[in-house]
Amino acid sequence: MMLFLQTSSGQPSLVLWEDRVVIEQNYGQMRRLDYGTALSAALQTAGRTLADISDIIVDTGPGRLGSTRTAVAFANGLSYARGLPVVPLNSIIMLGAYAEASHGKPCLVLRSAARKQYHWGLVQDGKISEAGFAPDGVIAPRYKGPLVVAGDATPEHAHVRNAVWLALNAVPGEALAVLVPHLKPARGPVVPLTDTGGLTYG
Repeated sequence: MMLFLQTSSGQPSLVLWEDRVVIEQNYGQMRRLDYGTALSAALQTAGRTLADISDIIVDTGPGRLGSTRTAVAFANGLSYARGLPVVPLNSIIMLGAYAEASHGKPCLVLRSAARKQYHWGLVQDGKISEAGFAPDGVIAPRYKGPLVVAGDATPEHAHVRNAVWLALNAVPGEALAVLVPHLKPARGPVVPLTDTGGLTYG
């Protein structure tokens, strides 16, 4: 059974997954979460134990760096203590691949940074084809075709046409069925992403 921690949206969630959602817990926006207590409660509700967890999937951002760091630290600690693989999942591919699969169009993901600045990435065919950082809060990808937009920005922040703006800032647990090809264990401790460098075609 996999444990999935999602944090970069600012609204933490915890999912237990075993080819389907076993349990999914969503917590309040910007809530400080004690992951040990939350996991114990989820396991008890699901009638499972810590020994049932085989893998830990953790949202590495970019986005909401404070909460992302907390979840990554917990995932690394649990991985070390239990000898479990930890699987990093960046927020661009997480939102983009799920939205693209759900809507049949490439997805532009906008993830807020400090002071009205944005990390962004375009997901096409399940891969990040463009990515960047917009210090002025304006995102203008090279791709000009129809697309969907996910994340935590609003239309005035992106110069995109033919776009459908989705109310999707965090993926549901069922998204893991789409994200399976991206679940690759790390070869050591995971670190949060503070930028989009190196994500293209990742």
